[in-house]
Amino acid sequence: MKSIIHIAALLTLSLGLSSCLFTEPVFTGGFVQSDLSAAGVWMTEDETGDARGREFAVLAPVGQDAFTLNYPVGSKGSSYFEVRPLKVGDKDIWQVRLSATFEDGVPKSDTPVYTLLLVEKEGDGKLSIRPLKSEGDHTASAAATQKALSEKSPDWDKLFGEAKTFIRLKDR
Repeated sequence: MKSIIHIAALLTLSLGLSSCLFTEPVFTGGFVQSDLSAAGVWMTEDETGDARGREFAVLAPVGQDAFTLNYPVGSKGSSYFEVRPLKVGDKDIWQVRLSATFEDGVPKSDTPVYTLLLVEKEGDGKLSIRPLKSEGDHTASAAATQKALSEKSPDWDKLFGEAKTFIRLKDR
């Protein structure tokens, strides 16, 4: 039973962080300089405390306003993403574009490759990552998502899913 719950949690996280909703970008400008303190190797803890349930992500800076993300590292389902940070109100948003997957290679032109992540610092060396929900009026198009985020006080809980906390590992 424990392994079924573990597999379901792992699958949910993988789909939540890597499922892309749009073939076009939500934002084409307004990107901010990358926070270099976010670069490094990140890890999630399994809810049961089992070390075998840990997942790893590597975030590497590329230029002034982008990162490359490999997630989940070491898995056959591993994917590579371009991450572009934005500020929406007082929130940190990452626009994520799927670059390639281990299994499928470079995505075809009609494949949805864009999504957004809400990123919140939870203290030194911890990030809470919330994926854009895949259901709701805001997912009708990239423009609908941008409009929902541009409201005076967006309902962040309505737009973004459950958080997963990543802990930054120390550089060697």
